[in-house]
Amino acid sequence: MVAIVIIALIVAVVVFGRRAKTAADRKRAAELREKARADALGAHERSAEAARATADAARAESEAERLHKEATDKQEAAERANEVSQDRLRRAGELEPDAGGRSDRDDGETRRERDDDQGDEEGRGPRS
Repeated sequence: MVAIVIIALIVAVVVFGRRAKTAADRKRAAELREKARADALGAHERSAEAARATADAARAESEAERLHKEATDKQEAAERANEVSQDRLRRAGELEPDAGGRSDRDDGETRRERDDDQGDEEGRGPRS
């Protein structure tokens, strides 16, 4: 009878041990699930942050392209204005070669004087 009591006691310890292990495993599994949910939430937040950063970068690139185009347009406008200004100065110098600046003269000689000395295209001598 003592053997039966000892066997019953061993069976009770084994059953109690298995229940305790099962309860501990359930608790551990629940903790792991909770951590997995937290990790998934963190991953989702990081993914959303990455999407926002990508959108911000796209906006910045678009703004940079717009500013680059604006700068190019302004540079072209400045070059056109400079060309108009230079053309007007050149025409003014042609109309009145003795006035102010001598930018289109070489050694005090005007373009018209050089042309007169060289003659016309057909080689008929100097123009009068």
